[in-house]
Order: sequence, then C-alpha cells, then structure tokens
Amino acid sequence: MNKNTKAAVLFINGQSNATAHQQFLAEEDRIYEPMKNVWSLDRNPNQSFDITDVTWSGWTSMGKNLGETQDHTASLAYFVAKKWQAAIDAGKALPDLYIVQISIGSQGIINGMWNRDKEPVIKPGILGEADISLLPLALHINKLVMKNLTDAGKNPEVIGWHWLGCEQEIWHEAYLRDDFKERYDYHFDVMRESMGGNVSTYLYKVYVKKACERFKLPVCADDYINEEILRQSKRLGTVLVRAEESPYWDEKHPHLGVFAEDNGHYLAKVQEWFADKFMGEILK
Repeated sequence: MNKNTKAAVLFINGQSNATAHQQFLAEEDRIYEPMKNVWSLDRNPNQSFDITDVTWSGWTSMGKNLGETQDHTASLAYFVAKKWQAAIDAGKALPDLYIVQISIGSQGIINGMWNRDKEPVIKPGILGEADISLLPLALHINKLVMKNLTDAGKNPEVIGWHWLGCEQEIWHEAYLRDDFKERYDYHFDVMRESMGGNVSTYLYKVYVKKACERFKLPVCADDYINEEILRQSKRLGTVLVRAEESPYWDEKHPHLGVFAEDNGHYLAKVQEWFADKFMGEILK
C-alpha cells in the first residue's frame, strides 16, 4: 500500500436493523466476487478476542458481520459498499473504504449482548444461537482496525459510525433504571473513543409503536427511548436519522410504509435511502 494514502472507515453497529434482519437480497443482487476498493473483516479469523491484528478481505455480501451469522441482506453496509465501488468505477476520486460491522438482533445496550457487564464470550451462530459479548469485542476490533491501517501507512478517517439499535430497551422497563442515562453515556463514549474520539456519529430514531401493538405490550416506551437518543445526539453533536423523512413514510400504511410485515425491520428500499442520504453527505 502506498504510504500516507487515505483510508475511509465506516463502522456499523446495533441490533437487527443494523443487520437488515430477514431482508434478503435476490440472487442476482448478491455479491460473491470481492470488491477491489471496498474492504471488510471476515468472521473467520476476526471474530475473536485473541487476535492482535485484523485481516482484511474484499467486500462481499456474506460473512462480513462479526456478530450474528445472517448473510446476503439488504443492509446499510451492502448499499454503501455497492455505491462506493460504483463511484470509484465511474471515476470518482475516493479512497478505499473499510467497513466494520458488528450487530446481533434483539440485543440492546442494557437488555442484551451490548451490556457492558456481560462476561466475555464468543459463540458464533445465527440469531437465537449466537452468544457474543458485543461491547468488548467491538472495542477490541475497533482499536485493532485503526492501528492496522495506521501501521500500514494509511491515514484512516472515520467517515461515520452508524448505530441502529435501542429498540430492545422497551422490554423489562430498562429505561426506568436509575443508571439508564449513565450506561448510555458510557456506551457511546467508549465506542467513539475506540474509533479515535470525536467521530461523525449517526443515531437512528426508533419506531416501535406498531411492534408494541403486535406484541400487545401494555406500555410502549418509544418516547423514553427516543428522548434518550435525542439527548445523546445533542450531547455528542451527532446526526439523527429519521425514517419518517424518507419518501416511503406513510402514517396510514399498516407498516408505516417503511417496515416489513413484522413492523420492526426496515425494508430494503429504506436501507438504501439511508445509504443514499449518507453517501450524499460524504460525496458533497
């Protein structure tokens, strides 16, 4: 690699919408041939607390999430990777892109595997079988990523950290805990620190009222959760992404025009809108 060459780094974390749960790509849209200018980390050998360096490979639509095993999904990572490579192929002067994704469905900062108190464990697998301490794994990998690129003579620039999560905190009244805000402060602070500090951060508003209706929850805590997401956005000076601003949003639609029939997972077209919105800011 050329010395002092720029490297764009994209981090994506959270729960099922970071994975794009069950939003599978059509066969003709799946990417099997590694991209030339977009790189990522295969689960093997990078899904580990023990490695002292990361190993990059050209981006494909399978094996690149260091969390759960669910491949070929229409995720934010997929659309950004595809559009980044297309921009370079069209002659756009962009650096190589390095994508780091760690996510597992239904795992919150308090209610789930992102909990800072979870004992370190890595049991790979599909959703429902995987058991991974996500916070220590992410902190370990993030630091190795930045060191690896720097040691290789690159000048890594984090173009964004996208956190698509927090829905899980509506369960078991996690939002009523005395240490709720402190734990959120800790989570976002240590994650950003592991990436180099004051990195461009994208937090996503959650929409769980329809899901609450589906599961017949007596109380839906989305206002509490979004209040905390907004507080973090103001505290950290981040971008707050709202699916309601997409052209697909429709209050009269049974799934608001943006979700699958489960009322919880964004459709592929919405994930692509997220990617277009992000890419527009970067390319601008």
